[in-house]
Amino acid sequence: MSKVITTGCGLLLTSLLAGCMGGNANINPIVEDRSVSRSTTANGVMIDQNVSSGTAVTTPVDTGQGFTVVNRQVAAPTPVSSSNPAVIALLQGAVEQQKQGEFSAAQSSLERAQRIAPRDPHVYMQLADLRRQQGQYLQAEQFALKGLTLARGQSALERKFWILIADIRSEGGDHSGAAAARDKARLY
Repeated sequence: MSKVITTGCGLLLTSLLAGCMGGNANINPIVEDRSVSRSTTANGVMIDQNVSSGTAVTTPVDTGQGFTVVNRQVAAPTPVSSSNPAVIALLQGAVEQQKQGEFSAAQSSLERAQRIAPRDPHVYMQLADLRRQQGQYLQAEQFALKGLTLARGQSALERKFWILIADIRSEGGDHSGAAAARDKARLY
C-alpha cells in the first residue's frame, strides 16, 4: 500500500513540475488601451473605435450563443479629449508643477497621463510645451507633431498645435520653419 502511495505522489509531483516548466513564455499579455471608445451594437457585437486611424474594429462578444465575428470598418467619431478624471488631474497638476519650476515632477505627471491616455492630444500639447521650456526643441516638436496627428478634425486644437510648433521652431532658431507653421495655423 505504501508503495502505491509513493508511486502516486511521485507521479503527481512529476506532472506538477512538468506543468511549471512547460509554460507559455511567448504569449504576450493583453493590455487595455483606455483611450479607445467602445460601444455595443444591437446584435451584441462590441466595436472598438480606434481614434488614431479613424476606423473601428469589431470585436466578438459572447452573446450566449457563442461568439459573433464581424469584420468591417466604420468611421470613428471625434474623440472627447481629457474625459478621464485621472488624466485631467494629472494635466492640471503638471501645469502647477511647471509654474513652480518643478520640471521633473511635471514630466513624471505627463508621462503617467500619457500611459493612461496615449491618444489624448492634450497630453502631447503639454509634453511639447514642457520640452520647449526645457530647451529640448527637437523633442518638443516631435511631441507637438504627434499631438497634431491625434487632433485631426479638431480645428481649434490643430491651430494651437501649429502655433506651438511655430514657437518651438522660432526659439530653436528655425525662423523660416516658424513662419511656415504660422501660415498653417492661419488655415484653421
